[in-house]
Amino acid sequence: MAKKGKAAVPFLLRTTGATLAAGALGALVYIPSLLLRGVAATFGGLFRWLRLAPRNGKKWGARFTRWSVTVSKWVFLKLMRRAKAKYADAVRPDVLTDFPEPGRRTKSAFDWPSDHFGGNLVSVFQLETEGMREAYARYEPPMMLAVAAEYWGLPEGLTSTGEAIRQLAINTADKYPADARMADLVAEVYALLHQAAQKAAEVGPLFAKVHEHDLRRYEEPRPGEHMWNILERRQDGSFDQRQPSHFVAVTQDIAHVYARYEPGHMNQVAAEFEGIPTGIDNVAAAVQLLQVRSNEKYPVDKAIVDALADVHTLLLKAASAAQDLMPNFRRLHAPDIARHEAPRNGVEAEGMWDV
Repeated sequence: MAKKGKAAVPFLLRTTGATLAAGALGALVYIPSLLLRGVAATFGGLFRWLRLAPRNGKKWGARFTRWSVTVSKWVFLKLMRRAKAKYADAVRPDVLTDFPEPGRRTKSAFDWPSDHFGGNLVSVFQLETEGMREAYARYEPPMMLAVAAEYWGLPEGLTSTGEAIRQLAINTADKYPADARMADLVAEVYALLHQAAQKAAEVGPLFAKVHEHDLRRYEEPRPGEHMWNILERRQDGSFDQRQPSHFVAVTQDIAHVYARYEPGHMNQVAAEFEGIPTGIDNVAAAVQLLQVRSNEKYPVDKAIVDALADVHTLLLKAASAAQDLMPNFRRLHAPDIARHEAPRNGVEAEGMWDV
């Protein structure tokens, strides 16, 4: 509301300015148009008297006087388009463009030992999502149908990411010697990712709705449809809206690799719990990149930007929830972890309790 209030005054001023400018220019054009109308009427009457024309010049003269109306309307519409665009920019929600570097570790409020359990390992989920993020950042859709494929592919890509988290929850419950409450916590993170995927499923249909005319030009082209193109060189049309998106392609490996991953030690499982927040951050950054490009680069309706912002927000909520995984893992398994971080009478002695 605050943004709309601040933007309303400049918008009203621009509207008033557009009206005055259109009126002034129309008045300037009206003066020579009157002279031309008089000339047309005079010569028209002369040509009719000489039997060189079937009618006098009043009809042609009237066309000259309509010039002022046409010019006024053109100026007013042009200035109003600018005013509306500036108003839309002023009230549009802020879009973050600060992308953290891949590989950064999530900051924690907990003070763990410098050589904490699992700290010398990197999560498989984190590594896979970093590769996904970097690959997606390099991708440049060559045409709008390729961009459309990204919007349609968002839910499938996020579902693939969520599948890895779901697999971790199942393994924690069924395979790993971990407290059952850890599986519940991982399942909560998965539920938030699932919500993000459901929200992402709204982006494609929204895009199809607000860009129905643009898409129809591709799907049901009229004869000579290319004559409406903006650029002289036509795109080759090699991309199709129904093809898998690049986002889908780079996220599928996350689920596939994670499904085959079999940790051999609990420090590897601990590394997974610690790396989940950063991994989800990587996925969120890819969605945010699509959001920023949609806002600043692609010719799409701003409703698409807002929908992507909602998806990004849900992913950040999932990453925030994942921040609790490692602290809870350490709390629920404190005696087991203490054997590794503070072995009694040394590692060899503590190893006598191995089973």
